[in-house]
Amino acid sequence: MAWEKFFDRYVSSHVGSLPLEYSPESFERAFRDLAAAGLDVPPVPQLRDFVSMYLQPLADAGIVEASGTVFKARREDLEEAAKVRPKLPEFEVVSKLARELGVKRMRVPVTGAFTLASRVYVGDPSRGMRSTALADRELVADALAGYVANAVRAAAELPGAVVVIDEPVLGTVVGGRVTLFGYRDEDILEAYARELKPAAGLPRGTHVCGQVNERLASLLAESESLDFLNHEFHDTPANLSIPWRRVLERGDKFLSPGVFSTKKAEVESVGEMLDLATRILEAVGPERVNLFSGDCGLGGLRGVPDAYRVALAKLRNLAEAVRALNERSAERG
Repeated sequence: MAWEKFFDRYVSSHVGSLPLEYSPESFERAFRDLAAAGLDVPPVPQLRDFVSMYLQPLADAGIVEASGTVFKARREDLEEAAKVRPKLPEFEVVSKLARELGVKRMRVPVTGAFTLASRVYVGDPSRGMRSTALADRELVADALAGYVANAVRAAAELPGAVVVIDEPVLGTVVGGRVTLFGYRDEDILEAYARELKPAAGLPRGTHVCGQVNERLASLLAESESLDFLNHEFHDTPANLSIPWRRVLERGDKFLSPGVFSTKKAEVESVGEMLDLATRILEAVGPERVNLFSGDCGLGGLRGVPDAYRVALAKLRNLAEAVRALNERSAERG
């Protein structure tokens, strides 16, 4: 299965977060701006912390206790997470906006069970990650993966949904040789399968930022529930050293590469983005690369002067770079 199953050309997108304070008004403004920037697959904007926004429904249900961005829970309470049907205000608003603006494809980022678990303490917080729900495989595989599946069910109902499970913590959990907390490969694959089952038939991917190793890339490519893998290549050029062509062909996946920095405030030129995208295409194969984005979300630019303007400038240049890719592709026939 090549990307042509979902897209008839190369397309531009964005991981989700933006350096803009959350309010219903700013959320609507952000989605309108993303569409106006020329993105082919604009995301549901994440103006709230991407973990907190998915844990808040559990707090509202009395399953976790929220103190700012710190969440605590008793194990027996967290076991009930899969019973919660989260309602995100962002989903309700963006569905109407997409239809109004004529947006045909929309990226819907949903934070995955492993990353959610890494932020919920079920023990003494002074023990770090070892006291989070991430250290409990049953909680992740059953309760939290079931809860994420409920969120994906809501995401799949949005018009033109492209569902992406955000799992940045997997880059830490799955090392080149060792996997933390005794997770087996099948535990990770089964969690994805459960989470993404409600979106069967839609384009489904996962985003893992930072440096990834070949072992993790190969594992994700094995998942029958995923169609594409989204990773960063601008600020982490070492990711290009993975033998992507072999990994992707073996798993019948395509790569969604980040081609501009989401850490630096400098706006990369269209030419710079186009150059990196071209090098990735040449290394991986044009039939295995699509859905271009930045390395990660742009929320990390908060505090930078004119951060929102910078973020939109990067996205406009990305859209232009992808248009240039399509023009080159058409010329080559």
